[in-house]
Amino acid sequence: MTPVNIGGAAAPTFAAVHSIPILAAVLPSSHRPPGAARILELFAGARRIRADLRTHRQHAPLRGRNLALLIDDQLAEKRALLQRAATEIGARVAQVRYRPQTGTPHADVGLVARTLGRMYDAIDCGTLPAATVHQIEAAAGVPVYEGLGLDSHPLRLLADLMTLHEHPLPPATPLSIRFIGDASSGQGKAFVSAARNIGFEVTAVHAAAPAAADATFVIEAYRQAHWPIRTCAGAIDDNRRTENHCNLIQAVLIDSIGQA
Repeated sequence: MTPVNIGGAAAPTFAAVHSIPILAAVLPSSHRPPGAARILELFAGARRIRADLRTHRQHAPLRGRNLALLIDDQLAEKRALLQRAATEIGARVAQVRYRPQTGTPHADVGLVARTLGRMYDAIDCGTLPAATVHQIEAAAGVPVYEGLGLDSHPLRLLADLMTLHEHPLPPATPLSIRFIGDASSGQGKAFVSAARNIGFEVTAVHAAAPAAADATFVIEAYRQAHWPIRTCAGAIDDNRRTENHCNLIQAVLIDSIGQA
């Protein structure tokens, strides 16, 4: 897909920003996980989508909807998961090159946002600065996301938690996690809080702490953005983690675009 460049077009009439409750809990800027009921509801929605896709029962709920992915050359390949998630449920996806220069006037960002809102049903801003994302969200009049498919987005953390939640375990096995890394960081705090919200016992230790077999799951959160996760039997299936991330993205897209 060839990215298109966005230019200055006549601005449409201002439209009110859509309220998207599901996203308020997973925006990277907040790092506040939703409560247990909302997490489990999101998991259930993702599982229904997964089952429909596997049995070809999905009726493309976003057919006719258009999603803009704001990219630069370095991020085009990293947006593949979001593009896959959207197209699997019927949306049309356009890659749009847009990265304002430092100091771009608020009015100019607003003009671009309103133009995009007129052309597309939703916008994903990738790694644009948070201030720019908020300006786009305020002016676009359509759902605006902050890098739904990126490893840095809380949905990826929830996808990992969903993978652990549905991992088959012997009877009476404790739901326990040993989190090795900085649990006070934005991502660490969000994951640990969400895990505890749905019943996991989480022990957070520093990266330098020695390994121990005192937990059902071990997350090595100090190594890289996409954390290795393992059990005593070996590593967790990375393909399942990716599929869950994709299905959670789809649940968010349907919940927001489908109701916009």
